[in-house]
Amino acid sequence: MFSLFKKEIIQFFGSITGYLVAVVFLILTGLFLWVFGGNYNIPDGGYATLDGLFEIAPWIYLFLIPAVTMRSFADEKHNGTLELLLTRPLTELQLVIVKFSASLIIVLITLFPTLIYFLSVYLLGNPVGSIDCGATWGSYLGLFFLAVIYLTIGIFTSSLTENQIVSFILAVFLCFTCYSGFDFIAELPLPSTLSDFLTALGVNSHYESISRGVLDSRDLFYFISMAGLFLILTKMVLEWKRRPLKRSIIHLLAYCVVVTLILAVSQKNFFRIDFTKEKRYTLSPQSKKVLQKVDSPVVAEIYLDGDLPSGFRKLESNVIDHLHDMNVYCDKPIVVKIINPYSEVKASQQNEYFQNLMQRGIIPTNVRIKTEEGITTKLIFPAVALRSGNREVVINLLKNNVLLRDEENFIHSTELIEFELTRGIKLLFQEKKEKVAFLKGHGELDENHLIDFNQSLSENFDICRITSDSLFSVSDSIKALIIADPVEKFPEKDKFILDQYLMKGGRIMWLVDPVSVSLDSLSNGMSTLAFPKDLNLNDQLFQYGIRMNTDLVQDVECLQIKVNTALEGQPPKYAVAPWYFTPLLQPVQNNPIGKNVNRVVAEFVSSIDLVGDSSQIKKTVILTSSPYSRLNRSPMIVNLAMIDAPPARDLFTRQFIPTGALLEGKFSSVFKNRMISQLGLPVSTPPITEGKETKMMFFSNGRLIANKVNRQGDKLKIIPSGYDPVSNITFGNKDFFINAVNYLCDDSGLMELRSRTMQIRLLDKVKLREEIHLWQVVNVLAPVLFILIAGIIFWFYRHRRN
Repeated sequence: MFSLFKKEIIQFFGSITGYLVAVVFLILTGLFLWVFGGNYNIPDGGYATLDGLFEIAPWIYLFLIPAVTMRSFADEKHNGTLELLLTRPLTELQLVIVKFSASLIIVLITLFPTLIYFLSVYLLGNPVGSIDCGATWGSYLGLFFLAVIYLTIGIFTSSLTENQIVSFILAVFLCFTCYSGFDFIAELPLPSTLSDFLTALGVNSHYESISRGVLDSRDLFYFISMAGLFLILTKMVLEWKRRPLKRSIIHLLAYCVVVTLILAVSQKNFFRIDFTKEKRYTLSPQSKKVLQKVDSPVVAEIYLDGDLPSGFRKLESNVIDHLHDMNVYCDKPIVVKIINPYSEVKASQQNEYFQNLMQRGIIPTNVRIKTEEGITTKLIFPAVALRSGNREVVINLLKNNVLLRDEENFIHSTELIEFELTRGIKLLFQEKKEKVAFLKGHGELDENHLIDFNQSLSENFDICRITSDSLFSVSDSIKALIIADPVEKFPEKDKFILDQYLMKGGRIMWLVDPVSVSLDSLSNGMSTLAFPKDLNLNDQLFQYGIRMNTDLVQDVECLQIKVNTALEGQPPKYAVAPWYFTPLLQPVQNNPIGKNVNRVVAEFVSSIDLVGDSSQIKKTVILTSSPYSRLNRSPMIVNLAMIDAPPARDLFTRQFIPTGALLEGKFSSVFKNRMISQLGLPVSTPPITEGKETKMMFFSNGRLIANKVNRQGDKLKIIPSGYDPVSNITFGNKDFFINAVNYLCDDSGLMELRSRTMQIRLLDKVKLREEIHLWQVVNVLAPVLFILIAGIIFWFYRHRRN
């Protein structure tokens, strides 16, 4: 066997055909990856990845591998040496395996020089070595299995004829059919079950899965069984004149039965190995738990298709990958549809179609795209619409923080894909919304100042307003309670009701101003006195583990406001100046609430202290000032004239002053060992003194969730929460507090998925710009030179042996 194996290798590289095949493969691959513009071009993509190689390789292999295998048996038949081979002490199967093994070694030799591409991307990474090595080796493994399938097909077609050209054409046709043909048929209007079956028969879906860097045992079994099928078919062709056909057919049927049985078992009993560094394709237990509750088919419409910038293409690819991974653990199918909004309707109907998309909640983004005609702007709709029956949930994928680079926004959006898709599927099959209540009766924010926040919150929850007395009787039906900017003192009766609601496991979000500042006086250009606000809550909050300090935070990182700089009597002339009392607070990034959320704008916010040392309560700061801040004790005079005489820069020495905190655990009642009979409550049972496991959040600014309201006659104009008219930026207030409420109400751990992190794997743009021609020459010519030098060495070696 070894002598025959050696003969095959020598014959291939002993002829000009072998080198021509290898050189053509490497030149084409190098040009597509490093020179020609397009989706495969590595420098144009800007990411430290070899995805382009693994996308284009199947199509180049479609011609390369049939060229390698076309002479395997066809040449033997043409020269009349096949009968001689069959007389040797080799079975037909051994002969087929030898031919296959030799062809596989030849393909691997031609693939080996592509490691130069890997080295180049490794060195061009920012920082050097940022490429995901595990994912890359996993993708090479997928390419190896694809080559195995193509090789067995090529050897099979070579056994059918003595004409090499016919063998080549048949192999190309069969390889194309196995790779993409089934997908084309599956796109016809067929039942979903049949469509999924046809897709699973094709090579493409299995190759795409493994080329990401994920080895699924079902994909592995598919490649092995398909390769085995074509090897058996080749064996049957070789022996059909020498042995009874019935015997060969029995062997083939037995093989098919065994494969079918193993396939049936493997559908429920499988394993997956995620080679990626961050395990980005490994679904969390929380996601799997949600998917188990899917009881009807889901259609996922992805509105990302067509000519897109590389960041959006990568985002689309990641969404598709995650949906396919979810389909693995879902009893009902998740059907993925890719939609190009620009090709869905005629050009004359596009504006109407786009308006319809926006009315459904799909938020577009305006992107500048470089084309041959110049720079053009284009609306892109980075969203997924999940539908099941008559229900629909829209997920906007792009988390666009204007303060960050585009690459960082795409990475942050990718990090949240699993969370967003899982949350969307959960909402799609949620039977009943949980209830979130806003407390009223103490001068809290009115409904007009909560419209923006409530509209977003109502997607997940039923919203209501409730008094303390009502809370006492219906506390079990309220999942979370929000106390937003109260201005009146809390009587002991109300404090007791809140305390008992907490003891029963209720969740509370406190947004309280420890210091009172008259905003009306400031807006009219007058001075105002900032003084401590007495809400009669200090003892209660202190017992829970929080102290709201009666101070005001000033921060260098703050909003700019317009100030009239004209002299008295002259026309107004406005300039922007920093107003240190409106700090841009920083969400803590290692917590799922603030992960990838823009800054939160505040106005007259105070500091918070975490007090107490209870082992049953976990305390986490979730919102802070910047590293350049200071504190001012109240009472103090505040006026706009402070802009003209700002504090010295070296006074801002305090770093990350806490302004928001999360407390989780079991709390003790504030009314423990206290008489409650004088409160006037119809308490039939003793008060609860030790509470259940629960959560609370505390923020030292009551209007963090508020939107501003402008009256225009009888109409109200709602200004979104966190919007700054000077910079025209909407900060992260709404996103942060939507996450906060979701976290309060989350019992499944779903919010923890927001904590997933992925490394930004980018190429060094400066090095690429300065050395692009060098890297192009190296990656196009070096692999070819490697093959040619190896050929020269091989030629000298043969001649010396002879």
